[in-house]
Amino acid sequence: MAIFDSVMEKQEQPSIFLSDFSDTCINSVEFAPGRRPELFYSSQGGYSLLYRYDREGRFRVLKALKAQYRGNPLYERLLRKEFEIGYELEHPNICKVYSFCKVEGLGNCIEMEYIDGCTLDDFLRDAQFDHKAVRRVLSSLCDALTYIHNKQVIHRDLKPQNILVTYNGRNVKLIDFGLSDSDWHSVLKGMAGTREYAAPELLENGEIDNRTDIYSLGRLLELCGTSYKGVASKCTQQQPARRFASAEEVKSALLRGGNRRFTIALIVLSAIILLALLVWYLFFYDDISDTVDKIFCGVGQKIIDAQR
Repeated sequence: MAIFDSVMEKQEQPSIFLSDFSDTCINSVEFAPGRRPELFYSSQGGYSLLYRYDREGRFRVLKALKAQYRGNPLYERLLRKEFEIGYELEHPNICKVYSFCKVEGLGNCIEMEYIDGCTLDDFLRDAQFDHKAVRRVLSSLCDALTYIHNKQVIHRDLKPQNILVTYNGRNVKLIDFGLSDSDWHSVLKGMAGTREYAAPELLENGEIDNRTDIYSLGRLLELCGTSYKGVASKCTQQQPARRFASAEEVKSALLRGGNRRFTIALIVLSAIILLALLVWYLFFYDDISDTVDKIFCGVGQKIIDAQR
């Protein structure tokens, strides 16, 4: 469960938004008859609802507040903050954010990309023996984290449910920046995240940076099998200074691990081949050598006889 509601009352400071997003906001969204948005997800213990709708032949998603939170200044501010962070991000492994709009019956909404895929935990259950696919997904996730960290954005709620893998192409999509933070926001900067995956400093309302997400990434690696145990262990060190310094470093470590496994497999295969050659030499070489000698001698004798 996300650690958020318990600290909301402490976040009463005024909102300061440095970017002008007025050109991305529309007053209202109207739908054709029979094309009202359909609810397809309600966050458990959370504050949001997700609706899918058809906009000019393309599916899109509306993220709205649950009825009990609509009009609440803190939650409305949180929704707006998520939009402002997401709108600044443009990466193939991050869910696209299109606009901030008002929808009749739903209130303020974030309009975003619709992703046809499954969560990371569902993907891992289906691809548990496809090590190449798992490594590719983890590599793409590291790319997405490197991108947002370079933008001074910390996700703060990395967990399997916030990482989607598309059915078509198995592409990673990082979603849900509802608890994210950036250098340019001054509000809603307290404790956040999901306890099972959150870094100690996040739970203790301490200083956070990109290594806070690295810790959560390590928790995700623990779900991917023993092959990633070493990398996960360094990611999840209690002291941030002892973790990988960046998602880029994590990716390099994952790739080295893959190359190491390939090298070990190549050494084992070479050893098997050499052992087979040795057995062949010790037990079969003399017999085969004699047979070859007899064949060549017989052919040579026939050539000599033919020349007489």
